[in-house]
Amino acid sequence: MLPRRLAAISALVLAACGGGGGSADAPPDIDNGSCGDTLRFTGEYVDWDTDAKFCGINMATLQVQGDGAMDVTNPNGRFDLCIPSTAATTKLDVLQPAGNSECTAVPSGYTIPMLIVATKAVILGGGFHSSRAWTTERQASFFASIGQTYDSNKAQVHVHVEGTARAVSLSAAHGAAQAIVTTTWAPGDTGHEVFFPNVEVGSGTTMLTVAGGATGTGSIPLVANTITSVTVLAH
Repeated sequence: MLPRRLAAISALVLAACGGGGGSADAPPDIDNGSCGDTLRFTGEYVDWDTDAKFCGINMATLQVQGDGAMDVTNPNGRFDLCIPSTAATTKLDVLQPAGNSECTAVPSGYTIPMLIVATKAVILGGGFHSSRAWTTERQASFFASIGQTYDSNKAQVHVHVEGTARAVSLSAAHGAAQAIVTTTWAPGDTGHEVFFPNVEVGSGTTMLTVAGGATGTGSIPLVANTITSVTVLAH
């Protein structure tokens, strides 16, 4: 069996070999490549303001909790690794890259902890995962721009909406939601990116819902002083 990292790379070469056909109810061919009985998880890890000016986060390490599988992001922020296929959701910790970001004029690095939630149903549905993080300097300027104070005792939640932009909500108390409809963050809960600042951690989970329905909703984890990043696939 190929090592996980080599398997993920080899999957790119095998992309043209994905199976076709099957019944009308079969899930899309997601090009599982050489992940075998595990599940191929691909996506991007990019800067907070990448819609205004694209910038991937290079050399961040994603590691599956309790599994050991990992991958290091490319300069464009792309990652590709094999994750367990048995669980409905898989949590991945992100070790931020050393040094300052190449995305911002003011020298600053990515320091806030990041927790990525990979949802099996979203992957099988063909959803593309996108996570984003801010630099320390951008954290300060962003929270100032939305009139809030960052609270390290609370969680931060980022939701990427794949497909038609929908209104997103959390059951836990939080600050005023922010969203991207075109290229910049603005107040609101509807967009292709939605952010919930200063979410009450409570028991460590909250319910995520999407108006009109989406795959990937339900209970998501909350950790103080950490961004939880989730992708949902709008119906």
